[in-house]
Amino acid sequence: MIELKEITWENFWQVIELKLRESQIRYLPSISVFMAQAYVNLKLKYSDACFALYKDSQLVGFTKIVYVPKCVDPYYFLEDSYMIDAIMIDARHQGKGYGKEALYQVLKYIESKPFGEADSIKLSCHDENIIAIGIYEEAGFCKTDKLANKRDGFYIYSKDMKNSQARM
Repeated sequence: MIELKEITWENFWQVIELKLRESQIRYLPSISVFMAQAYVNLKLKYSDACFALYKDSQLVGFTKIVYVPKCVDPYYFLEDSYMIDAIMIDARHQGKGYGKEALYQVLKYIESKPFGEADSIKLSCHDENIIAIGIYEEAGFCKTDKLANKRDGFYIYSKDMKNSQARM
């Protein structure tokens, strides 16, 4: 089972070194960028959590979850939401079902409402990232809006919190 574990000094550099396949680089910035965003969110008092993803004690990926209050910069969602800002599996561990399993664990974490009540769970995905889109749609996410603050091709996918049960 995939586990969400805190990022500590013991695993920090390993987490930073996680890589996507060359063909996937346009879909996500580096882990360093996500960690820097988490620092800014901390300073702005936004609720944010970064986790290392482990399978059987081996680091396989990374995720970042942000609580986004209604109508707050930079997303301006119309309701309080949890945003899965990043979920990635290292290139060496892709194709093993870990992405689906990781999403399940992230949803389970969000359902515990660690930062408070919310109406929806959101994430962004590039429209050419077919494998990820399939996983997200299977988990109940629906494509809603084009993401305005990123490059072309990124869309917001949303899932109602009330109907969210972490099962896949």
